[in-house]
Amino acid sequence: MKKLALTLAAATCAFPALAADIVDYPPEPPPVAVLAPAFSWTGLYIGGQAGGSFNSGSSNIPSSFVFVPGIAATPGRDATPATPFIPGNPGSPEIPGTPGTPGNPGTPGTPGTPAVFGTLEYSCTAAGAGGAAAGSCAVEYPDGSTGIISARELSAAYAAAGGAGALGVAGEFQVVVTPAQPGTPGTPATPGTPGTPGTPAVPATPDTPATPGSPAVPGTPGVPERTYAYDFGANHRSYSEEDDSFAGGGHVGYNVALGGGSFVLGVVGDLSYVDITKSAGITNGFDTIGVSRELDYLATVRLKAGVGLDRFLVYGTGGVAFGNVETTIVNTPFGLAASEDDTRVGYAVGAGTDYAVTDNLILGLEYLYTNLGSTDAELVVPLGNGSTLTTASDDDFDFHTVWAKASFRFN
Repeated sequence: MKKLALTLAAATCAFPALAADIVDYPPEPPPVAVLAPAFSWTGLYIGGQAGGSFNSGSSNIPSSFVFVPGIAATPGRDATPATPFIPGNPGSPEIPGTPGTPGNPGTPGTPGTPAVFGTLEYSCTAAGAGGAAAGSCAVEYPDGSTGIISARELSAAYAAAGGAGALGVAGEFQVVVTPAQPGTPGTPATPGTPGTPGTPAVPATPDTPATPGSPAVPGTPGVPERTYAYDFGANHRSYSEEDDSFAGGGHVGYNVALGGGSFVLGVVGDLSYVDITKSAGITNGFDTIGVSRELDYLATVRLKAGVGLDRFLVYGTGGVAFGNVETTIVNTPFGLAASEDDTRVGYAVGAGTDYAVTDNLILGLEYLYTNLGSTDAELVVPLGNGSTLTTASDDDFDFHTVWAKASFRFN
């Protein structure tokens, strides 16, 4: 086999190849280039931040002033003239009345004549049959007239005529009846004439004494209310103290790349610990009237807008800021202090830059200016007579923050 291989090699070198024996092979294809995809800022990210917050340099001197109420003016009064003496009127005497005249006595009447009985026929049976009342009898008088009388009256008439015994159902006995004649009435007495009543006396009118006049009273001018700054005398001084603080916490946000990735919009929210303090007031070295305000935490919700240059992003930001501020007012001359804890709402604006070290790791640097507004806390001390000493702080609570950020992006 070795001899055959050498023979073929020698033959190849000894004789030139013919054109018909040349083979044309195609060139080798170029190697395939694998390109990494372009970086996009779109996505959700979370991370943390750490840095410092420092005051804006504003004085924050509280206002401490004394208010003295004014005194209203009193109007004057004109003089009152005297009144003259007025004499009284004498009374009039009583006038007696006249007596009345007596009346005339009346005349007595004449007595009547008694009844006289005559012959009377009676029939009680006829009375019962005629429908007369029970116990009555029909009678016929001597002149032929008839009537009804009671059995009691008939018996009385019978007895008066001298009869004895019981009367029968019907019968006849002699009685003369003459109706009684009434007497003549007397003449009534004539009443007397009443007398004329007397006229009572009219009392006299007393004298009216003179009244002395009064002099005019001039008015007094009013005193306007006054407000002036409180101090401890010539040796007092103002002071202002500001303590900067570490700031750090966490954040979460979302970015959207627009226009081919060069324009980036986003939203971010963060929560950080901040212990920044502002104090100011007046003191004489022994006593102090002042206000201290301390921020415990800071939270913001902000929009972002920036320009993305591949893995480098420059942006501006702004939104709402929240913070818990504790305000303390001290007044050592009066031994008083007041404290108020409130959550304030303000704003935060700033700018920053981010760099994507990898597709998931983003490092950045950010600056924020935060303003949480002013407080309405005040300490009012009564001084008597309506005067008051009021200490309040109405300056804005503002500060600056610079921190570094590290974020993990989800893609």
